[in-house]
Amino acid sequence: MSRRASRPSGSPARRSGSSAVKSDPLQPLLALLAKRGTDQAEAAFDRWYDALVETPDAFVASADYLAVPHAEGFSADERWLLLSMVSELADHPVYGDTCADLEAQLELEARECSADIVAAASSDVSTGEISDEQLRAASPVYRTLSDAWTALRTAIEVSFLRDIGMPDMARAMIDDTGRFKRALRDGEATLLGVPRIVLTADDDPFGILLP
Repeated sequence: MSRRASRPSGSPARRSGSSAVKSDPLQPLLALLAKRGTDQAEAAFDRWYDALVETPDAFVASADYLAVPHAEGFSADERWLLLSMVSELADHPVYGDTCADLEAQLELEARECSADIVAAASSDVSTGEISDEQLRAASPVYRTLSDAWTALRTAIEVSFLRDIGMPDMARAMIDDTGRFKRALRDGEATLLGVPRIVLTADDDPFGILLP
């Protein structure tokens, strides 16, 4: 399944058996703030994300903190990047169960479709190499379920962002994907201290970086 926002490139998937979260639910996020832009930022980001996944109090505290600008806090782009991670973990009292059911159906169809693709291909093809694009092309059922899941998941994330006071971010996620993606890229660059990615003239309004 594809998602609009993903973990920053270069950050490994969440490790199992991570250390316990400190008693202050905001501590992992503030630790990340202290390390932003340094070579320790990625490790701090991983610890914050572990806390976000494992501890409801850390999730709530992070959302509350990031929804408000702080003079000595994260930049606007960094806040959008981090809130995109928070929103991907958000649930919804009405739509959450339906989304989870769609996800289960989608995973089942993906397994069945992957087996069919492998059976029809050469013996050296493994299911791990089958992409989302291949599944969508091979199975109208997978494509329909995937589109429905994405639409519902987007609705949950947009509702969450509006509820915490981030309507501009919610609107950009839907109506201004260029702005949304640029904010995430630029937020990653400053937060983790990685090179800023310049893909289009919109990313370089003064014509300094593009040839």
